[in-house]
Amino acid sequence: MDKKPQHADAVDCREASRLLSAAYERKLSSGESVALTYHLDRCFMCRNFDSQLKFLHAASERFRSE
Repeated sequence: MDKKPQHADAVDCREASRLLSAAYERKLSSGESVALTYHLDRCFMCRNFDSQLKFLHAASERFRSE
């Protein structure tokens, strides 16, 4: 279950997953990037989600180039 951020610039797991996905569509702002990095440093589940997104993105790139 998502926990409420303790810092004003912190993000919760829902926002982190949104930002991880958005990073493939656009460049994140510096504030978004810092908040996401802070969250990922502390959240195993979101780091795992990030790894899964990277794998899927790489697989789709390989499929597209064939």
